[in-house]
Amino acid sequence: MNPNTLAEDQASTLLSVDAKPMSLRLPIGSAIFTYSGEVWITQEGMHEDVILGPGERFDVHSRAQIVASATKERAATVYIACPPEATARADVDVYALLRQRAEQLRTEQLNRVGRAISDALSHGLAAASAYVRAMFAPAKRVPCQ
Repeated sequence: MNPNTLAEDQASTLLSVDAKPMSLRLPIGSAIFTYSGEVWITQEGMHEDVILGPGERFDVHSRAQIVASATKERAATVYIACPPEATARADVDVYALLRQRAEQLRTEQLNRVGRAISDALSHGLAAASAYVRAMFAPAKRVPCQ
């Protein structure tokens, strides 16, 4: 994994963080949620470091570099929420946020599948309609000589 992650208003993402410090530069308004494990976070200009347990949240208030690492030998998993998602759900824990995101993705996928089925049915019906019209069209008269 790239030890220096730069996220400029990209989609939210799930990251694995181990004991080796990972450098992050996130947009203001982003949020870091600990999904599993324990994560140590420090940011340039902050007076105190933060340790997040499962389900806890760290809000990004400056563009300064953030350094994150797992506090134990075992890797931790964090969810980086992009600003629109993080600010829209400021009072929600990581599990509720991920459930909402999963519902949104499931709805988007079902809509895509529905549109694909609808398009396929429309094309199929149009082809069948043309075939039926051709079957019942009056026979062409061929002049006899």
